[in-house]
Amino acid sequence: MLKIFLRRLVCATIIGIIGICIQCYFIILSDTYYKTGDEPLKDRLHEIFKEIPAFMNTPFVNGSIMFFLAITLLRFGLFCPLLLSITILIRIILMLSFIYCIRSFFIYVTTLPCPIPTCQPLKHKTLVENLYTFYLIITAQVYECTDLVISGHTAFTTLLTFFWFFYERNIYVKTTIFLYSIYIYIIIIISRFHYTVDVLMGYVFGGSVFLFYHYLVDVAARRYALNTSVFPQTYGFSGSFTDRFQVFQYFIRAITYLEALDHRMNFALSYDKEWNCFCSCVPVNKNSLLIKKKNVRNEEYYDFSDHFYHSYAGNGTYNLSTIRNIIKEFKRFFGMNKKN
Repeated sequence: MLKIFLRRLVCATIIGIIGICIQCYFIILSDTYYKTGDEPLKDRLHEIFKEIPAFMNTPFVNGSIMFFLAITLLRFGLFCPLLLSITILIRIILMLSFIYCIRSFFIYVTTLPCPIPTCQPLKHKTLVENLYTFYLIITAQVYECTDLVISGHTAFTTLLTFFWFFYERNIYVKTTIFLYSIYIYIIIIISRFHYTVDVLMGYVFGGSVFLFYHYLVDVAARRYALNTSVFPQTYGFSGSFTDRFQVFQYFIRAITYLEALDHRMNFALSYDKEWNCFCSCVPVNKNSLLIKKKNVRNEEYYDFSDHFYHSYAGNGTYNLSTIRNIIKEFKRFFGMNKKN
């Protein structure tokens, strides 16, 4: 089972790399239309903060975001059930790659003047030189003059923030994360990384992608729990709006495959003492995804149980099973397991 999820993680990583490369290429293309010295757009917050603080440079802003990424991966990578940790990482990669691909189009079709008029634009060169420029962009060793429309830094920060909002239970932790994300948005604007409108668009776009993606995950999980299939049971105008739109069906199937959602649901139907790290619910058995209930007219109907949601969305608590598994594998690799 673990091998299946790891293979899907590799697939998602490849998609993520492609998305990053597409964005880098369109950044280079957009920069070719920019001339150093073009007058920046009028921005109210830039007018308030006329001088950029000396410490608020590229490494400072990127470092603040990377710290946010580090604590997010630490929280949901080590303190969630192992399979959920892998799934969360897959979701982050897929949503980011989608955002990068979409914003690449926006960056190219409209070239905004850089907030810093002395910026030196990137040049479109040979394939090998462009690949090296990709590396410089990814490692933040160059400044992209026109990488502005829909702030990628903001969309990335928003995705991480929403993960804490939806996967973390502790309200104090959520509040701290919210305040830290506001801090990042502010320094992105003050440092002239982006115009204020870019940050606002990045927040709306990043949040919309997160909600849309998880809506489709919900639809896929419900379909599979009810019918052991993610295909709609009704087609055309006899079904819901989601069932009517064929593009949604392609997205749902792609998400199901890349997340191994069908394997996850099948796994949630089984029970084994070694699988308690999968979900905090006990017992884990075939009757736990759907439960019978009665309405006010004493009619029976099926509803989704807590375990159904925990199986693919977690329950917001801290789980040490991943750390235990890492220690167990470490001991096994170095032959440190005790012999019976």
